[in-house]
Amino acid sequence: MNDWTIEYSDQYRWWSVYEFGIYPRSSVLAGQDMKSYRESYPTLEEAQAAHPEAIVGYRDPMNYFDHLSDEEGVG
Repeated sequence: MNDWTIEYSDQYRWWSVYEFGIYPRSSVLAGQDMKSYRESYPTLEEAQAAHPEAIVGYRDPMNYFDHLSDEEGVG
């Protein structure tokens, strides 16, 4: 799975492009969605021109962390 999104940041006032994949087996988040920042653009039009495959809108990877230890240095 390699999906792309273009998301607007009110805080920074730019459009950010993210790529989605799957965390590898070596990660503590193995098998879950991985959201990776790729680039930012001042306008939506520029972001869409550079990444026509991307969907406009926020996407939460919905990762869960309940399998991780609450203790520092453990795990």
